[in-house]
Formats: sequence, C-alpha cells, structure tokens
Amino acid sequence: MIEVCRFKFNRNLSREQIEEKIAFAIVAAECTFGQAKVRLNAAYLAADNKVVIDVSSPVGEHIAEVFTGLLIKEYGEHSFAVERVRHDGQSGTKESL
Repeated sequence: MIEVCRFKFNRNLSREQIEEKIAFAIVAAECTFGQAKVRLNAAYLAADNKVVIDVSSPVGEHIAEVFTGLLIKEYGEHSFAVERVRHDGQSGTKESL
C-alpha cells in the first residue's frame, strides 16, 4: 500500500521556497532516524505549486509533519491544503482520506 500526502498551495510559492522547507524537514528526519534510513525511505515530488510526500513509512510521516509545521509557521494554516491518499499500487484503486 502506497500512502502519500498531497499538498496544494493557495498562494504562488517558488520552487526554491518549497525545496528549502522540504530540505529542512529531511534534515530533521535524519536527526531522528539517521541518514541511511532517510535515504532508503524518503520520497517526494515537488512541481507546479504542489508537493507529494510518501508517508508509507515513519520517516515519510516525520518529513510530512515537519514540512506541514514549517508551512503553518511561515505562511499560515490557510495557505495550503493537504490530503492523505492511499493507493494499492496494483489495481489503480486509490482512496482519499
């Protein structure tokens, strides 16, 4: 089962702004889980004012939580929407939570 958090921003953020927040969240995960575990378990995609973070592992959960916290702190809780989506990876079935 693949599980992701999809973020969509209500304001136009530059790719640099988004990448900076993700990089900080990844460093925070490395401090908690170690660099090797993060390297093996972390996955994200950032494009066109949207971000998808794989939260199928505790590492991904941590990255998404830190990323969310940074967005709230810097831009406010109403500056973005986030939804958790599960995908079985085989039949194409997906479920929004």
